[in-house]
Amino acid sequence: MYKCSVKAQLVLDQIRSRCQSDTQTNNKWTGRSGNYMYIMGRENADGKATGVVHKIAEDSSHKLCGSFKIMSDGMITRFTGLSKADWNNAINSAEAEYKAKYSETVPAEETSTEKVAV
Repeated sequence: MYKCSVKAQLVLDQIRSRCQSDTQTNNKWTGRSGNYMYIMGRENADGKATGVVHKIAEDSSHKLCGSFKIMSDGMITRFTGLSKADWNNAINSAEAEYKAKYSETVPAEETSTEKVAV
């Protein structure tokens, strides 16, 4: 499994669900100017998710046409073949999912009113 930050993974999950609805695969989708697929790159120590995007020709061959980068905070800075509206949908859905899953699990800090002599 590819390791990246939780927010980047949630955005990737949104992209993957878009691919599932378009082509019933995990990494291929139909864009405005054709069919595309993404391939994950190397893992990044800072939590980014990166990789390359290939455009699929009518004869089922594919050619490198760009790349993608999802920052560790879940912001997409580059994703060839996906529209800006798709970017925003993925980011907003992932952020809502993050808040629903992880906002309640953050423990509140207890404040101590006791004075301790040192």
